[in-house]
Amino acid sequence: MKRELAFTKLEALGNDFVLIDAREGAFAPLPATVARLGDRRLGIGFDQLLILRPASRPDRHVAVEIFNQDGSTAEQCGNGMRAVALWLHDRGELSESARLETAAGPVDVRFESPDHITATLPPPSEAAPAGAELPAERPWQESRAGRDYPVDFVSMGNPHLILDLEQPADVALVESLGEVLTHHPGLPEGANVNFAHVESRHLIDLSVYERGAGPTRACGSGACATAASLIRRGQVDSPVEIRQPGGTLVIHWDGGPKPVYMTGPARIVFHGRIDIEPTINP
Repeated sequence: MKRELAFTKLEALGNDFVLIDAREGAFAPLPATVARLGDRRLGIGFDQLLILRPASRPDRHVAVEIFNQDGSTAEQCGNGMRAVALWLHDRGELSESARLETAAGPVDVRFESPDHITATLPPPSEAAPAGAELPAERPWQESRAGRDYPVDFVSMGNPHLILDLEQPADVALVESLGEVLTHHPGLPEGANVNFAHVESRHLIDLSVYERGAGPTRACGSGACATAASLIRRGQVDSPVEIRQPGGTLVIHWDGGPKPVYMTGPARIVFHGRIDIEPTINP
């Protein structure tokens, strides 16, 4: 028997989400269910699915469970956190600020307007995740199709590879090289692949191949990881604008163990209801 489910479609710079509020009802989708919902022909379509759960601590407003389009889980989603902030504000649950709970740690969000929402992500880390085998030298060189690419690794709670390019990446490069490097042999859980080109001390052109979703119009945690990598290497200065196909984010990071501040817009696209096949855990 099918079950009707309420949802909200949101987007942040074209990075699109479906949000489901499961704080008062059981909803534990199987990966196949998530993938069908994420299919842009057979379901609703999204880059990530955001499921709200009750927070585990009283100082946190809500917990956010994140799934990629293919049904895999994600630890962090910067644009998604701004979308959650907008949704909470629209419902009257957030007047100005709130703390969200994610698998990568708490994220503070601050709402000023739909065009100006800030998410504060935990400090970036160069440490490779458990089980990963990456070169000790940072950045290192990756040779693909007869070309060498300088590659850095940064974790924003989720894994990111950053390629420092001499010119902006075209669609063909993002699709072909992104598909290869997202399954990097040194990263058993895969990674988001960020194709960065420094335009000036305060501007980076960025295209991202998201793990579990493919090329995306924007990636918030990718923008933060890219800014942190290039600030750390002295190639850009904070604050830095990250220009992506879907629009621009502003990233502030003071280095070291300081958090990363990401500011940009979010938008509610529509509210809806959908019948779900009985492939959901009770």
